[in-house]
Amino acid sequence: MKGISSLIAVIMLIAFTMIVAGILAAWATQFVENQRSELSLCSKASILIQNANYASGKLTVQIFNSGDVELTGFSARITDKNDTTKETLTTPYRMGNFTISPQTIQPYTFDVNLTLYELVIQSLQCKGAQDMIYKYDITGLAQ
Repeated sequence: MKGISSLIAVIMLIAFTMIVAGILAAWATQFVENQRSELSLCSKASILIQNANYASGKLTVQIFNSGDVELTGFSARITDKNDTTKETLTTPYRMGNFTISPQTIQPYTFDVNLTLYELVIQSLQCKGAQDMIYKYDITGLAQ
């Protein structure tokens, strides 16, 4: 039995290499284009916590989308700092499909306890769009 000739083996190896290179080039081009469009979109995103009020275990914050992009989906980190035990606990919250249109203010309410130290709100869509507020800036919270 004879094997495949050397010439045919080399041609098949080159063809296989070119196919794999083509697939990788197509994937890389699409990946870079997606990253560029996301970066372009998120460069226009920004949020600010306008004010925060605490009453009866509820913290209501007014979030202002100061950017030019509609933002959907947020997370929040509420940090509790107990002055007696010096213990710090960070509680993550998913704010669901909470959406803020550009140049508008939307309220959001959290259930929190009185040892709240700081609140950080971040867009899940554009991670750079975030803001923080400390307990000293929250109306109705015992300082």
